[in-house]
Formats: sequence, C-alpha cells, structure tokens
Amino acid sequence: ALQCEAVPGALKQIDAGAGRVCGISKEGKVVDFRGGSWVELEAFGKHVSVGPAGLWRVGLDGLVFKWFQKGWVQVNPGNLIQIDAGGDKFVVGCNASHSIFCLNHRPAVSYDGSGSVSWMAVPGKLKYYSCGPVGCWGVNNLDEIHVKLGVGGNSCPGPEKWYRIPGSLSMVEVSADGEVHGVNKHGWVYKRIGVSACNPFGSGWEHLRVAGISSHVSYDRGALWIICRNGEIQRCRFSEALSSE
Repeated sequence: ALQCEAVPGALKQIDAGAGRVCGISKEGKVVDFRGGSWVELEAFGKHVSVGPAGLWRVGLDGLVFKWFQKGWVQVNPGNLIQIDAGGDKFVVGCNASHSIFCLNHRPAVSYDGSGSVSWMAVPGKLKYYSCGPVGCWGVNNLDEIHVKLGVGGNSCPGPEKWYRIPGSLSMVEVSADGEVHGVNKHGWVYKRIGVSACNPFGSGWEHLRVAGISSHVSYDRGALWIICRNGEIQRCRFSEALSSE
C-alpha cells in the first residue's frame, strides 16, 4: 500500500522533478526542500515547477521567471497561471484565459534574461498542463482529462490531436519518468495505472487512500508528495508488494 509520513511546513502547491522539490508556501513564497526543511528562494509566486528544463515560477501577477545560475530572471514576454518544466527540457503552461503555450528546448534552457523568447501556441483550452517522456496530460475548466502524444523539445506544440481520457480531475501531473497522478474536485488522489511507452494512455485510475482532503500532488523518483487543503504536506512511497501491477 501507500506509506505516508508528514513533512514539516505548510504549502499551497508543490512540484517535484529532477531530484528537487519546490513549492509555494502559505505566505506565497517560493521554497526549496533541502536537508529536511524548506529554504526560501527570495521570491513570491502562485505556481512553481522544477524539472529537466530547470526551475521556473509564475509570479503573483502572472509574470514568468526562470532561475538562471544564481537568481531569478524575468522571461519576456510571459504571463501564465500555471507552468510545467517536467518535459524533456521544454516548458509548457496555461494562462488566465486557459490558452496553452510552450517553449522549445533551446530557448527554455538557454534563456538568461536578455532579449525575448518565442512562446508557441498549443491548440486547445486547458487550466492545467503537464508533460512527461511519453505524453502531455491536461485538464480543462470542466475537469475533463486530455492527452497529447508526440510532443518533443524541438516541436513542443506537438500534433493537433487530443485524446480524451475517462475520468475527472482538477489538476494532473506527469513525472519525468512518465508516472501520472492527479486530484479531483473532492480532494481524492488518483494514480494512472499502466502508463508506458507502449501504452501511453495507461489502463485505468487507482484511487489512492491518503489522509485528509488533497489539493495538489507531484511525483518524482519514488516519492509522491501530497498537499492537503489545509496546507499539510505528506511524502508517500509505494511499498514494493504492490508495485508489481
């Protein structure tokens, strides 16, 4: 089963990727989990993401920032409500009108704050969008789940086709190793079973029994991080007995 432990602190949002864990504190500050505690990264934000494309945040006013070398640089242009750096060194996100944008591998990795970047429009409307190695998963304002395949760092919009996945989620996250987890409007946490390169849609949803009402989840390197609506943080691991699905 799922074995969970409480982690000190209180967060509104969390993202785990590339071996790091970052979040937005109750006060709206960007924090980084180091040595068992949360370290402030000298910035406020509404959404933060860390992954193969680095560390990115959306400010309280929707402006986009990237951590470059030793500090934050503003990404020009850029105005989003949600951002994801979990794709193969490319970045995706959604804005307040639920339009979807992405940034290809080269500008995402090399941008240092000078000049401007060319965001590419992704056809469709989503409020949350997250990419992994075998596909990108998103949810719209009706909590419907959609998947896009064939998305890569050199053509991040990908093909125009979306695939509808049965179920209903208010947020969904794809990890760098392709695991898919999400939370529905009731605060229940789900894991997509059987996702692989050969079966990118997986085979069904498993309701994970976790304490409390959840608002956000993120998975990286064997650990599932769960934020409850009251801000409490849990770090969970799947015991090996169940991992042979």
